[in-house]
Amino acid sequence: MLPQMDPESDAVKPCATIDDPVTADLTWLMQRATRVLSDDFDELARNEGLSDLRDCLVLAVVGDGAERTQLEISRSLGIDKTTLVAILDRLEKQGLLTREHLLTDRRVRIPSITPTGTAVLDRVMEARDRAVADRLNALPADEGAVLRTALWRIATAASS
Repeated sequence: MLPQMDPESDAVKPCATIDDPVTADLTWLMQRATRVLSDDFDELARNEGLSDLRDCLVLAVVGDGAERTQLEISRSLGIDKTTLVAILDRLEKQGLLTREHLLTDRRVRIPSITPTGTAVLDRVMEARDRAVADRLNALPADEGAVLRTALWRIATAASS
């Protein structure tokens, strides 16, 4: 859909579907907010030698202390298995994680974070927290908590 242009100027005319916080399409608003936060997070991850947000999320899941198979990590993050293997290969090559075969099934590999991976993860997560806090400064403090709770409920609600 092309924006309507005022023939007298280069300004785009406002549209209630996208330009008003009360009437704007919720899906569009959420995608825009996601893009802004993801762009921030991707830049922070790249500053630490990671590719993007997904690298950091994989390190976070691998480094939380629970032993998970690659398939379990793929499912928990909603990342395709093939994509996850490429991420794990890259992170292993960088020395941020290792993978060991499960003793009871040599076909199954269990990733583990390295001390270097933990240090990188810690730095990225601290920087992410600061970046998110900067973005949430646009809201009163109590609304930030409400936003997180509302998004969690939407993301985890069962379909009807």
